[in-house]
Amino acid sequence: MVVPYELDRLRDGVGCGPERLLECGAEDALASAGASVRTELIKLHDRYGASGLGDVDAAFELIRLMSGRVRLAREERVFPVVLSGSCFAAVGVVAGLEESAPGVVWFDAHADFNQPETSISGYFDGMGLAVLTGSAWQGLRATVPGTGPVQESTVVLAGARDFDPPEETRLRASQIVHLTSQHLRSPETLVQALHAVVPEITGLYVHLDLDVLDLKVAKVNVYSTPGGLDGDQLDELLAAVMRTFPVRAVSLTCYDPTCDVEARLPPIALRLLRTIAHSL
Repeated sequence: MVVPYELDRLRDGVGCGPERLLECGAEDALASAGASVRTELIKLHDRYGASGLGDVDAAFELIRLMSGRVRLAREERVFPVVLSGSCFAAVGVVAGLEESAPGVVWFDAHADFNQPETSISGYFDGMGLAVLTGSAWQGLRATVPGTGPVQESTVVLAGARDFDPPEETRLRASQIVHLTSQHLRSPETLVQALHAVVPEITGLYVHLDLDVLDLKVAKVNVYSTPGGLDGDQLDELLAAVMRTFPVRAVSLTCYDPTCDVEARLPPIALRLLRTIAHSL
């Protein structure tokens, strides 16, 4: 599934990333283990671009569309792999999976755990994990069919290192398990953290915001920062999660090709997609 949006903007910023990865061979990577691959474009109705509705309204419409498409994929016994510009697509993916007790591994340089009243920038895509766990935009989240808050205790935030100060305070007060990049030098730490979560869940969603990678590895987007993972480490972590736990869907998000002038990111992303394909 391809969601080429940054907030409500089609093929702008990180919204250019999904289709760039398709151009670089994402479908072939997913088919590398012999599976049949079907690509679906998720696109807003034209009225969202012309009616004056805000970006949050449009974002939640995308979330509702994602929920319906993922639900259909699961009914057809198709494993959903999502290439999305913005991270908030995760809310729709988890809703569509309809797991009674979902767990989440959220790879990201950022926590995405802001609320509107704590966000310094007001950027909606910095609130995705807060929406997912039920502490932000609860009214609009309730308009997504099948959605319910993911328990904080079943979320592992992996590799986050760049926070707004109020967001960091919220994260420390939460039940979310936060593993730094240093914790992730070996997959075993992540596996152990997830083993503690697994008895409480029925299925796992893996979210890969590609700016979890170190800035020196690739400038994935304008928010890329030092202190992250390299491509080998991220691939090893993904492989360990895929072979050990009941993963129901994976998303790759937040790639802005205009920031990646040397095109360092696509080979890493294709490797991740091949790892997913060979783990199913």
